[in-house]
Amino acid sequence: MRKPKTRQAGVAMLLVLATIAMASVLGLSYLSVTSVKFAGSANLLRATRSRYLAESGLQHAMHLLRTGSPALSAATSANPMGPFHADGTSDSYVFYHEQISPGEYRVTARATCGELTRTSTAHVRVRSDYASRLQELDPEHCWRLGELGGTVAVDQEHHSDGTYENGVLLGQFGAIGGDLDTAVGFDGFNDHVNVGEAKEVEKKQLTFLIWFKAEDFAVPSARLISKAYGNLPQEHLWMVSTVKTGGKMRLRFRLTTKYGLTSTVVASDGDLEAGKWTFVAATYDGLRMKLYKDGEYVGLSYNFGDVEEKDPWGDKPDAWIGNNPPDDTSAPFHGLIDEVAIFKKALDMGQIESLYAARVASLDVLSWSE
Repeated sequence: MRKPKTRQAGVAMLLVLATIAMASVLGLSYLSVTSVKFAGSANLLRATRSRYLAESGLQHAMHLLRTGSPALSAATSANPMGPFHADGTSDSYVFYHEQISPGEYRVTARATCGELTRTSTAHVRVRSDYASRLQELDPEHCWRLGELGGTVAVDQEHHSDGTYENGVLLGQFGAIGGDLDTAVGFDGFNDHVNVGEAKEVEKKQLTFLIWFKAEDFAVPSARLISKAYGNLPQEHLWMVSTVKTGGKMRLRFRLTTKYGLTSTVVASDGDLEAGKWTFVAATYDGLRMKLYKDGEYVGLSYNFGDVEEKDPWGDKPDAWIGNNPPDDTSAPFHGLIDEVAIFKKALDMGQIESLYAARVASLDVLSWSE
């Protein structure tokens, strides 16, 4: 009677061992599949992240192209810009560019995520509307200051060409994104652009437009543009300058009318910063003198009558960009000036805002590849 029991116990033991073995196999298989799935997910994550970073690098480079940043100029394949890191990790991207033709560029970004690298390239065309928008407003004078050589600062309106004097530095990076025209640099000592009498400015209304980037404000009252026969307030027919007031750097606009009234408006807002492009507009409508900084209204004063164009002796003094005539060391500007224009009318705020917005270029992506 004992043998059957022994046989049954043996069969039960075999079933237990088989169950354990099957469970072990199934468990190992599950772990193996899970490991494969985990590795695949990690690789997919890195691939997705690297693509995102490469595209971010292209967007970064294209932003610099649209805003005219000189930072991109040195970014070549041998010397890319970056690395720029993401989220405090070691993942990063670099980018560089190559000019294909005027206004067209090939931009490349390379992303690195762990051991994975991805490269994206875009062929883009950059277009600036600033010059065309300015011309639509019909300026009387327009000195783009984009000459790369010589001594003549061409007036696009053919009314009063200027002369580069005392070593003005040509061919500097300009203020307008996507615009191939350059700016000029002033040493803060004695150089300037003499634009003559600017003889078309003899009316009751005026607008001055100037882009500038100060290297410093060592001369607080540096002239951006000035038509004067001395340094005293009443010796200025008109001028736009910087000025220090209340410990802050601001814009200033001064004008004399034929009634002998000299008025000055100092911006009540809009602190100036060295190393940053600033757009200044100064307008006179026959009564109100207004100042705008980067498209925003920052100051007001009043005057009355036609703008004076002669000094007390009946002569018409010269106008200078970047300094104050007739003394070239009295109020020199140190930095870059670009796109100077004068109108025989008072532009309104909408027109000024539109011009400021046009500093950022349009960009067309012609092709994109990975």
